[in-house]
Amino acid sequence: MVSLGWLMGSLRGSLRGIQPHAARAESVPSQGAVDSRLCEWRALLTTVCVWVVLSQVVIGQLSSAGLQRLQRATVLIESGADRCSGVLISEAGLIATAAHGVHEDAGRLRVRLWDGRQFTAVEVVRDVAGDTALLRLQDAADVIVLPVVAAIGQLPAGESVFACGFPAREVIGSPAVVRAGEVRRAAGGVVRTTCQLTVGDSGGPLVSGAGSLVGLHRQIGAGLESNMHTSVEVLWRLLQRAGLQAELAAVENAAPIDPGGATGGLSQQDLRGLSASLPEIRVLSAAAGSDGKKLIGVVVSGTQLAVRLSAVEVEQRYGVLQAGLLRELRLQRQSEVLDLAIFELAEAGEVAGLQPIRWRDDPAVIFERVQSLSPGDFGTGMQLSSAGVISRVGWNEPRVRAVLGVDLEELETSAGRRLRVQQTTPNGPAAGRLFGGDILVRVGNEQIGTREQFGRLLDRLQPGDRFRLELQRGAELQSVGLRAGWNPGEQFERSEFLDGRAGRVSERRTGFMGMIQHDIPVEPQVCPSLLLDWRGLPIGLTIARRARESSLAIPAMAVQRLMSGADGN
Repeated sequence: MVSLGWLMGSLRGSLRGIQPHAARAESVPSQGAVDSRLCEWRALLTTVCVWVVLSQVVIGQLSSAGLQRLQRATVLIESGADRCSGVLISEAGLIATAAHGVHEDAGRLRVRLWDGRQFTAVEVVRDVAGDTALLRLQDAADVIVLPVVAAIGQLPAGESVFACGFPAREVIGSPAVVRAGEVRRAAGGVVRTTCQLTVGDSGGPLVSGAGSLVGLHRQIGAGLESNMHTSVEVLWRLLQRAGLQAELAAVENAAPIDPGGATGGLSQQDLRGLSASLPEIRVLSAAAGSDGKKLIGVVVSGTQLAVRLSAVEVEQRYGVLQAGLLRELRLQRQSEVLDLAIFELAEAGEVAGLQPIRWRDDPAVIFERVQSLSPGDFGTGMQLSSAGVISRVGWNEPRVRAVLGVDLEELETSAGRRLRVQQTTPNGPAAGRLFGGDILVRVGNEQIGTREQFGRLLDRLQPGDRFRLELQRGAELQSVGLRAGWNPGEQFERSEFLDGRAGRVSERRTGFMGMIQHDIPVEPQVCPSLLLDWRGLPIGLTIARRARESSLAIPAMAVQRLMSGADGN
């Protein structure tokens, strides 16, 4: 989410207007004009909500065509067992990358292009201190035209930038992932940005909103705003040192990948409309008789609210808090592959004062600029994120096998074949919930009597999913709520650990179908949050933060299908 410093920068940018950079120094508003404009902004903030943060009007945004060219110019480099990213900077097959991602003794390297073709490459020169290396494709004569990012540019702090690379966790053959951000600092050959980097991105390109190469990914920062990139100045010196005169001339004369420079941003009218559609920040509160736990909900019709399924405690009852009154809800429909539950009012009538979301008519498209609107702490209003970008639509996040952390044995009972708990794994999902001697009876309406049946149950679940297990404990029949867990070997892999340094990822973050993938780091506890296009129109619900650089949103059409009962399980 944006900071106060970012807000002040946004106000300053708005006061400057949308004039070209070169003209700003000669067009400074008078103090009276500045005071007048500041008063207008204060009035707007008070009218909408004191906690709604306005979006910056961004200058020099790459178009969809420009972002596609950036994605296609980004290459995957395999050096022994390691992988990193790189960028084509000349049509002669010259690749810039990070020196630490390429083994010095690797010999021939394997490079994968955007269309799946593979070529070998050799190292031309490297700068260990500057963490930069140059490679050249071999045997690529059949490549008629290579997409390249050759134009080199300078970048003052605060400008919009785009990063691209290949996260190591993803299956080879997946397209490069694009991310949007802003420059926070540039000094000493290092650029710090808000673009979210992860393992495997090293060596990938950082491109300005004007379409020029300004850096190469170098190091993951500990926070959201400290991702580090090697300055393009270091690359320029390496080109000179290598004596690559043809490439130097090509780079000097290269045009930006996208000279268009579109502008955009949410208008005051857009924000007022969203505020009217989301009173009380769509808060769901636990119903009377429960533990008072609060959830996030989205009003999707006059009588329906959407809630993250994996956040719902199956033994609890829920209600919607509106104007100090608690109206009870009941579960109407659910979808495990979307991790979404649709609740409806238990009593007839609409929830007065809560206006349903009005979705955009056309679906989301790849490389579209987006923002996220989500609640702050309960009762403190809404937060509008900085801009992001859609990298994929219709994305199926691969499934992984859930674990429960319990050893079972089959036995014959008077009621038939059953499974008995022998022991649970310390600190595992079942620890403290199941105990030795418990006999499993059913999950929902399904009888559990064999390991094979239990295995099929786990196959349907993803880590983070909740379910209710009926069991016999001594002479009593009991119902126990459980959450499926992660295999520790997957949960603590390098990429997961590094992701965690920049904020929590969602417990349920795999097995989704037909999703929108974007780069806004939405906190799991405020999911589902509203995904907006650059005009402020809702296009989906962000349901999970998959990784440091990846959040997943349910398309509006899929939400509507579930509401109507056309899709669900």
